[in-house]
This record gives sequence, structure tokens and C-alpha cells, in this order.
Amino acid sequence: MILGRPWGQVVVVAAVAVVAGIGAWLLVRHSNGDDTGAAARGGTASSSTADVSAQKLVALVGALGRPIYWAGPKEGVSYEFTETSDRRVYVRYLPKGVPAGSAKPFLTVASYPVAHAFAVTRRAAAEPGSVEVRVGNGGVGFYARTRPTNVYVAFPGSDVQIEAYDPSAAAIRKVVSADGIRPVDASEAAAAAVSTLPTRTTKQGLARFASTLGQPVYWLGAVPGRTLELSRTPDGRVYVRYLPAGVAPGARAAYLTVATYPLANGLAATKAAAAGPDTVRIPLRNGAVAFYARSRPTNVYVAFPGIGEQIEVFDPSATALHRLVAANRVAAAP
Repeated sequence: MILGRPWGQVVVVAAVAVVAGIGAWLLVRHSNGDDTGAAARGGTASSSTADVSAQKLVALVGALGRPIYWAGPKEGVSYEFTETSDRRVYVRYLPKGVPAGSAKPFLTVASYPVAHAFAVTRRAAAEPGSVEVRVGNGGVGFYARTRPTNVYVAFPGSDVQIEAYDPSAAAIRKVVSADGIRPVDASEAAAAAVSTLPTRTTKQGLARFASTLGQPVYWLGAVPGRTLELSRTPDGRVYVRYLPAGVAPGARAAYLTVATYPLANGLAATKAAAAGPDTVRIPLRNGAVAFYARSRPTNVYVAFPGIGEQIEVFDPSATALHRLVAANRVAAAP
């Protein structure tokens, strides 16, 4: 795929800075056959570390001593890390089975040192032909109508301009608009390293897992005769299942389960759902809300004030489930 002249060069000219876009980097890097990575602007020398884990990526960024941006950890990928001699850094997401140095374009996030990057990017976003993209945390983002696959982002007080690229223009806009572009973070990378497969755990294991994630994980406390199974999906949902004695993790049968779902304004969303015509509320203390649908009494939804999660509790016995929830047993793992 020929990406052509990068919009990044247009941004830079308008800002009186010298920054090459991801498109040119990919084009030059692979047209000269240099699998160690050669960046744009005359084949500027670079160093590349390929096929690294999220934890290795954190170590590489830590050695630089400055913020480097990515799109967060992803399942089923490795990371290709390239630094050029003029301090540009590229993090490319390689799907499983794709060799390092592949000429095929994939999701890439580049961090460029640009003085007053926020002001520079904001001015470029106001130029004719630019389309602004919503960015959280006070940031500014935009792409050029002629190159919608490359989105430029900067945040207040930063000297880093970020270029986020994906072969799908819709996909990269979604990543940026969902506040998916952020600095490489050790705790986030550590959380991504935790197995997503069903794994037997303990009360202490749940606490360590929640600490690694940096967010609450909910359970019902210890239940006599049951062991705990922990699993996590790629989109951040966490499940704590209570297994009877002798049942191995991963068993297909339905057992008492507490699921924690990341959900902004979880309390408001759950209150709104609880007001539906088919719902039954379960009274809880301290402003928490819980309800189930009459058509599905084995699933109870719970939320607490001031958290960004919704909790779903399931048990094959609706009566036993309602009793557990009404007793205020749903709580964050200690």
C-alpha cells in the first residue's frame, strides 16, 4: 500500500517545525529494505526494537525519560518500537503472526518532539482542509480531508505532537475520540499482562489483581465450600465465579458469578435502567442501586455512587441471588 506524501509534513511546515508523518516513515523504511528501521527525512538513522511485549515497551520508554504515546494495550499483538536520531518515536501494533519489519501498514502511534505542540496543533487544526476530532483531557485533534487515516493530537502543556495512524480512517477516529491515545503507562501494561483465561484465585489474589488494574473488582465475600475463579476479557470486563469443590476453572456449567463492567457514570446508567417497566428494585444502603428484570430474575445489576463500573451478579437460583444482594454482600475486593 502506497501511503504517499504524509500530511504530517504539511502540519510541520505550517508550524515551522520538522516532523515526518507515519506514511512517509513506512514508505521509506520498507522501500530501502532496512528492517532495523529508517525514518523519513532523508533516511534519518534510527534504532528499532521489534516484537516486544507491553512490559518491554514500558522499559524502553522508561529509558527515554520522556512521555511516549500509544493506543493502550491490545490483545493478540506485539509492539514494534522505533526511535529516530532526531528523537521521534513510533509504536506499531503487529497482529499475531505478522513478522517484525512487515511492509503492511498497521495501527501506529508516533510521538514527535515539537515545542509548544498544543498551540502548533491547534493552529493546524484551524487551517482550511482540516477536520477537528474530539479529544478528552483538554486536548486538540484533527485530520486532513485528503488523509483521514492520520489523526494529529496534542495536549496542553506538552511538547509532544502525536500522530495516530490506522489503515481504517473510521477506526483511528474512534480510537482518538474514545480518549484511546495516552502515554505509555506501567500499571496499564501490567494489567494487560494478567491472564485473561479463567484462573483459580484467592481473596489475596483478587486484591492484588484489583491493585494492578487500578480499579475495583467486585465479589460477594467468601462463600463456604466454594473456590474463586478469575477471568478478564480484552475489553476490561472482570468475572469472579464461585466454583463448587472439585470443579476446575473454565467449567461450562453456570455458577454464582460477579461481573465488573467498566462503565462511565455507572450509577446514573443503572438508575435509568432500573426505571424500566419490567424491573424490580432491591433496596441497598448508602445510595447504591440494584435491580433485576422480571423476565430474567437470575441476573441482578448493581452500581455504587462515585465509581465507573456496573456490577452484574448471576446465580441459577433467583431466590438465593436476591437474598445475597439484599444483604449488601456485593462489595469491592479488599
